Amino acid sequence: MSSRRVVIAAAGGAAVGLAGLFVTDTFDDALRAVGATPKPLPRPEDTSLLRAVVEDQQRVLAVARGAANPEVVTLVSAQLEQLGTTPGTGTEAGDLAEVLRTAVGHRATDARAAISPDFAQVLASMSAGLAQAVTLA
Repeated sequence: MSSRRVVIAAAGGAAVGLAGLFVTDTFDDALRAVGATPKPLPRPEDTSLLRAVVEDQQRVLAVARGAANPEVVTLVSAQLEQLGTTPGTGTEAGDLAEVLRTAVGHRATDARAAISPDFAQVLASMSAGLAQAVTLA
């Protein structure tokens, strides 16, 4: 029979080991090693980046609506929906081609800043789509 001290020491050792996995960001690797599939959590940096991207894309959409360009409205609305948000309904005056060119640069920069490789691919794809939309403006 194990003594109380042995049980407490083993539990403490396990807690320190788990804390070490979390601190070194290798907990997911340990789960995969035993056959479990970890649930990915968004990084705070990507979450704040997503909010900024959605805000900027809503502005692009508003300018596209103001320019009465249904192709660009459809594209940007689809991009916003894929980001998990509802496209806005407002309109804004502005040079659509210039706003699109600016958004292309922002999405490319955002893709390089993203932590998650999947999110970086989404942002790079958005940049490419917006670059093609410049020809429609």
